[in-house]
Amino acid sequence: MYLHIAEKEFKINDLRNGNFQMYGEEHIDNVLIFCFEWLNGKEEFTMQSSGSTGNPKTIVIKRNQMEASAKATAKVLGLKENDNSLICINTEYIGGRMMLVRALEFNLNTWIISPSSHPLSKVPTTITFDFIAMVPLQVQSSIENELSQLQKVKKIIIGGAPISNFLKEQIILVLKATAVYMTYGMTETVSHIALKKICENSDNLYHTIDGVSINVDERNCLNIIAPMSDYQKVQTNDVVKLISTTSFEWLGRVDNIINSGGVKIQAEKIESNAIKILSDMGYSSVSIFVGGIPHSLLGEQAILFIEGISLTTDDQNTLLQNLSKKVGKFEVPKQIISIGSFIKTDTMKIKRKETINNYLASQ
Repeated sequence: MYLHIAEKEFKINDLRNGNFQMYGEEHIDNVLIFCFEWLNGKEEFTMQSSGSTGNPKTIVIKRNQMEASAKATAKVLGLKENDNSLICINTEYIGGRMMLVRALEFNLNTWIISPSSHPLSKVPTTITFDFIAMVPLQVQSSIENELSQLQKVKKIIIGGAPISNFLKEQIILVLKATAVYMTYGMTETVSHIALKKICENSDNLYHTIDGVSINVDERNCLNIIAPMSDYQKVQTNDVVKLISTTSFEWLGRVDNIINSGGVKIQAEKIESNAIKILSDMGYSSVSIFVGGIPHSLLGEQAILFIEGISLTTDDQNTLLQNLSKKVGKFEVPKQIISIGSFIKTDTMKIKRKETINNYLASQ
């Protein structure tokens, strides 16, 4: 086993004994420090949530929780000693941090690079990776620029943000030999507790990994008890359709429900339909979200926000007309607003409330 960090190969004993020098690059230095602490048995680690639905939270995570998470992932994905892995996401957040733990616990030969939209361009083309974690932007960029390398990867997990229908269709079309999964999880559950396979015959459901127990509350929001959460119940604000004790369909965030004149509108339902329609209209990789803004009579009205481009009046009408065939008449957004760029977290999740507030302040 080896770790290849910042163009240098490290042996485990060197990392355990502290036989290394700091690079002066925060991301790389923090990786080295974590490896040293983990290999010397540190029992608790402080992590920060991404803050996509509110202020980031500092959470203390125990070693046994991280070990349980790594073990469950290795089991479901069939990871084994001397597999080649690539860590190309931010290791200061739980997704990247757990990639480090899996490498150290299961003796994976691992390349670690600073986060980049083109991670495969930063590693030799001669390496075939068994396991990579990516955010959607990295998958999209790799399909467009390093497809032949990406097609050699055996397993990819995608997290950080939802994928568009366009990207999903691309994955199914060009990554037929690669096992690709969407992840469901959070800092409180120490990375993912469920995976959804992206393939032609997918059931479109998240399936829990080993040891995870799920249920819903009176809002139909998912709650979780698992060794990864130290068997403490984690109550989420994710509205789901519970299919069985081990599977569910994710519908959206209860935080994103818009109450417009007494009609409760689930933003994600509108978004998934709008993205598909926009893709069919030729806007294949556009970023959107639906949010509520104050209205004197309705309380809130649903608005579709689109990033970086302005649709023509004809295209706006086409989008809204096609949407009206897919959703209820009260669910069709009242307006389409173009914003130069959305406010996002470091893990590229859209900060909806902050983006809306910023827009309203500019009016």
